[in-house]
Amino acid sequence: MSDVLVVYGTKTGCTAGIAEKIGATLAEAGLSADVHPVEKEPEPSGYRAVVVGSGVRAGSWHGAVKEWVTANAEALTSRPVAMFTACLTMASDPEKADEVRAYTDALLAETGITPIDIRLFAGMNEPKAFSLPERLIMKAMKAPQGDFRDYEAVAG
Repeated sequence: MSDVLVVYGTKTGCTAGIAEKIGATLAEAGLSADVHPVEKEPEPSGYRAVVVGSGVRAGSWHGAVKEWVTANAEALTSRPVAMFTACLTMASDPEKADEVRAYTDALLAETGITPIDIRLFAGMNEPKAFSLPERLIMKAMKAPQGDFRDYEAVAG
């Protein structure tokens, strides 16, 4: 049995970078960690622990991640699980941490999963990673541009 599965959902690659850093940090601590996008539909039952993360789109975790968590809820309730959310709101207004945390809380209420830890990380707004309509929405929201991921916080 492998030690830790890190599974994530991302559209622009922001959450992938965070998941990879989590995997590397676990490996540095002497654990075996497999990092997979949710589209690969990894099987959590072969792992001692699971870390699940998602970026946020339109006020919600990625649909594929929510579906994976729901489909695997039984396996996830029988082992330690940690969750993380990557959201630009954490960069533009850290005072809204409760709002960002609520994206995870809704999924937990639906599935009955009780994570051992939940982390919130700032995301990124690199316009070239977004479609034209998404760029227009981000501009209308006056979202800050840049990569705000704090890899030291992720490793901590």
